Amino acid sequence: MKRYSRFLTLYLICTLIIAGVFPVKATEETTPYPIITTSNSIEGWPSGPEIFSGSAVVMEAETGTVLYEKNMHQQAYPASITKILTAILAIENCSMNEMVEFSDEAVFSVPRNSSHIAIVPGEFLTVENCLYGLMLASANEVANALAEHISGSIDNFVNLMNKRAEELGAVDTHFNNANGLPDEEHYTSCYDMAMISRAAVSNETFIKINSTTSYMIPPTNLQVEERPVNSLHPLLIKGSRHYDGCFGGKTGYTTVAGNTLVTFAKRNGITLICVVMQSDSQNVYEDSTALLNYGFDNFSKYNIAENETKFNLQGSGFFESANSIFENSYPQIGLNMDGFVMLPSGALFSEAEPTVEFRNNSESETDSDVMADIIYTWHGHYVGRTTLDVTSTTQNEFSFTSNTSVKEAETGTTAGTTDEKETKAAEQKKFLTINVWHLLAGIIGISALIGLCYLYSITRQQRERWKRIHRQKRRLRSIERKRRRRKYYPTRKLR
Repeated sequence: MKRYSRFLTLYLICTLIIAGVFPVKATEETTPYPIITTSNSIEGWPSGPEIFSGSAVVMEAETGTVLYEKNMHQQAYPASITKILTAILAIENCSMNEMVEFSDEAVFSVPRNSSHIAIVPGEFLTVENCLYGLMLASANEVANALAEHISGSIDNFVNLMNKRAEELGAVDTHFNNANGLPDEEHYTSCYDMAMISRAAVSNETFIKINSTTSYMIPPTNLQVEERPVNSLHPLLIKGSRHYDGCFGGKTGYTTVAGNTLVTFAKRNGITLICVVMQSDSQNVYEDSTALLNYGFDNFSKYNIAENETKFNLQGSGFFESANSIFENSYPQIGLNMDGFVMLPSGALFSEAEPTVEFRNNSESETDSDVMADIIYTWHGHYVGRTTLDVTSTTQNEFSFTSNTSVKEAETGTTAGTTDEKETKAAEQKKFLTINVWHLLAGIIGISALIGLCYLYSITRQQRERWKRIHRQKRRLRSIERKRRRRKYYPTRKLR
């Protein structure tokens, strides 16, 4: 009996140890991905750093290119990084001056030992002040109050969260609350949080609030004193862990989730989103710093329209064009100027392989001017995309230049990197842009002025002629009068 008891005790101890090491909600049914899937397996891709955290991803925000990944699709508990989506929905569905009332449910459903800013039931805060409390102090009762304000109940808000997450590209996520407190049905992945964060970094209101390091929430109807709230993100605030270029992000921690961290950073026109999950307080910041350094040090961003030569449609003859100076002399489709790719530093743009996917916009007016999507891969790895757009607007401006390339004269661009383009444009670009309509108006104005001068000259000559005729007539009349006086009053001869 004692031997059985010792065996049972040993079995329970082993079970507890395993449960502590693997606190993640990940099973074969919910995680159909390899346990370890890293970007190091891509041919020719820069080798990424070894990190402690169980899962991580580094994504370029504008293109959505994954620069580094480790178990990025593995489902795990997110903790408070959930609040990024809560904030996005609040910004999208509310005005900043709306008043939010805190209910008993919103306040008392939050454990007192979790993050909060001591709101009491019946208190009112504006949506803007709620967002500062949510993103800086990670206040859980604020997340609940915003959820109730937006959707009427937390359950309804959860449905909205899952719908919006799917729209933003999430594939491994199911949210079950607005604040990220432990819940077996509340999980996501690093990849999904990066996709959700892309919407955050493109939202000016979100970035304004999220990049603030300290804020004072003013007095409310039930609180006479101000509430100071401060950012908890060590890579954002000044200190030993501060990261140059960091402009936002969100921390998270629960016992079952461990430490989670989302970081936004920008350098040299490249915006990176770094998501780290299943980590601890000793390694989560070091891992994030190493991953951001890896992204900035090993990759470059290329504008597709400035470098692509495979889709040069000028003079192709496949599309209508006009030869008149008053109409567009180029094909009326072209590459979107806002498309980019991310490639390893030193790689040639021509190494990226494009794939064209034509659209059928006959049933939808959305993006009706987009003819096709062009998706770029590098050794099979997605690196960016752009669109082929219909540009039916008539061009009325023409460039006159000594450069041999008409396209360079129009856009001021050359092939190569952005820095090379700017240097060459500054050194070589010498051309004059003339607006045809302004030129035409000038010609008409000058012609009208000449016409007026001509008419004035003619009328002046006519007036001079009329004056001569009148003088002659007066002179003739004067002579005739004199002649008549001599006839009727002849002069007597003197004797």
